[in-house]
Amino acid sequence: MLTYEESLAFLNAPVYSQTRPGLAPVTELMHELGDPQDGLKYVHIAGTNGKGSTASFIERILREAGYRTGLYTSPYLMRFTERMRVCGQEISKDDLTRLTTKVKDAVDRITAQGHTAPTIFEMVTAVAFLYFREQKCDIIVLEVGMGGRLDATNIIKESEISVITAIDFDHMNFLGDTIGEIAYEKAGIIRNNGIVVSFPQRADAEKVLREVCAEENAGLYIADPGPVLLEANIRGQRFRLADGREFHISLLGSYQIRNAAVAVLAMDLLTARGWRLTPDSLARGLENARWPGRFELMSTNPMILVDGAHNPNGVEALARGLRTLFPGRKFTFIAGVLADKDYTSMLRVVEPLASRFLTVTPDSERALAASELAQDLRADGFKAVSFRSVSAAAETALSEYPDEIICAFGSLYFIGDIRRVFLDKGLTASDE
Repeated sequence: MLTYEESLAFLNAPVYSQTRPGLAPVTELMHELGDPQDGLKYVHIAGTNGKGSTASFIERILREAGYRTGLYTSPYLMRFTERMRVCGQEISKDDLTRLTTKVKDAVDRITAQGHTAPTIFEMVTAVAFLYFREQKCDIIVLEVGMGGRLDATNIIKESEISVITAIDFDHMNFLGDTIGEIAYEKAGIIRNNGIVVSFPQRADAEKVLREVCAEENAGLYIADPGPVLLEANIRGQRFRLADGREFHISLLGSYQIRNAAVAVLAMDLLTARGWRLTPDSLARGLENARWPGRFELMSTNPMILVDGAHNPNGVEALARGLRTLFPGRKFTFIAGVLADKDYTSMLRVVEPLASRFLTVTPDSERALAASELAQDLRADGFKAVSFRSVSAAAETALSEYPDEIICAFGSLYFIGDIRRVFLDKGLTASDE
């Protein structure tokens, strides 16, 4: 059997890293494994922004209602095992190793037969399905990796409900150059005669969703487009929906009340389908949901926030949240981005809020060098210094700007690293 380290090496092997369209390889793999995805219940979630936090809201509500829940998300921040959870608990290293060995054996068999090798994401998804079947989950909140139509998670035959969060530009080389094209890929998770809950989309995205729902005879429900923010501080937010119900969430960022509204509508529709969800489980689930690395308050003394905003829409949401919580303040930003993202537009959004930038190079082959990012910022007239490591940037921020509000944002490839640096220093949101 593989060791834990060998399992991670296999699930990240470059030979399996090529992304290519089509569900045939993952279909072969799942069939070789006995189709572990069949016979389970799912809430399937696609979208560009907000998938993870919406999934977290929904999973926690279902858990508070007493259901045995599975949660599959990507990417991870600090540990690979974060990607697969049952009732909030990460898969153990032993279980991951055992099931990865099983998947590797299946991959060896199908490739020996001349079938196309699966991708990394397809193999990880196979491990997840095996784990959730073993754990006898009542319902699984399943987050799409990329797109939807050709995503490995879309091998499931049906879902209790399909959820589509905010659609925006991202992964255009795979999903298309227009919002309509991207929406079509996301809409691939819509099932015949199914139920679809959508974030309030821009017109061209909603048009595509309505067309696909009409073709599939699926019901489309749009979440409350304007939940009213009643109170916001560093401990959370209270909001009111159009039907008068009020809820409190611990997640920060004005966009999170809209993601919460999506989760509430999805749970209302699940209740109508016979799932036992009470007003109390709904309120407790929203209150207790956590989603690290997304507008996360890491510490109050000094004030530190981290956010995995990695596209223009995500950074706009970050900027709105900062203005809401800290009106009139300037920030020391620690930033790291990928070269294939629209980082120029991202920086333009936060530049008016910046007192300075500390730049880092995320741990990715696609990363933009910290020195190049700093040079671009200085060309725009901003103070910017590049660092060779995430820890060096964090140390500088803490030692030289302890009275500033520090906000780390950008690629999730570095957000996990900087969270680890702050946690190792004992910095937590309970500091006063």
